[in-house]
Amino acid sequence: MTAQPVAETDPTVKRPRRIGRGTVLLLGVILIPMVLNVVFNSYGALTVDGALRMAFATVAGQTLAILSAVTALVLTVKRRYAWPAIVAFTIITAVVAAWAFGNIAAAGDSLLIRLDVIAEVNELNT
Repeated sequence: MTAQPVAETDPTVKRPRRIGRGTVLLLGVILIPMVLNVVFNSYGALTVDGALRMAFATVAGQTLAILSAVTALVLTVKRRYAWPAIVAFTIITAVVAAWAFGNIAAAGDSLLIRLDVIAEVNELNT
């Protein structure tokens, strides 16, 4: 008799850990945009460089928020969750995107206001 070869599996080998949808949302929508705003905030006198830096940090953070919400939605669809979960994450993605676009518009308005203030101060100083 011939023995059938047995494929051995090593029980110590672990499967790679999957990243959760909640983790993606928490990091991408809340934590990373907040860190960008704190790091690139202008804590001193308002200058043109500081105003641009703050506006670009806000736009970058909100862009990452949109991308992370879309990533969480793609993970939900790809992992074949039930349709209520897909609908819920579609709504979450839409809300995050609308909120982020509003923040991007507000960053543009804040940038214009800050640049006007800087120009007025420079005019008064001369």
